[in-house]
Amino acid sequence: MDHEQWLEQHERAIAEHKQRIAEQERLGALTDRRLDRAIRLSVLEARNERKKRQEMDARFDEKITQLAAAQLLTEEALRGLIKSLEQGGNGKQR
Repeated sequence: MDHEQWLEQHERAIAEHKQRIAEQERLGALTDRRLDRAIRLSVLEARNERKKRQEMDARFDEKITQLAAAQLLTEEALRGLIKSLEQGGNGKQR
């Protein structure tokens, strides 16, 4: 192989190498865009989930408060019933 042929082969190899580098850069940029999008979507999803949990916690707290209030009313009614049963029908204690 003479010097001319070696130079041509070397130049072809360099051109192929440059093409491979350009393709890798393109793929790297595509990967970066995909990762950026995935991260953005993950952050949005995490925020949405946190908001949903906070709303559910608030509804749960409200329901627990309602349940506690209903329990107090039930206890008062039961005490009244027990008291009236203890007093009998004419208001006298048995």
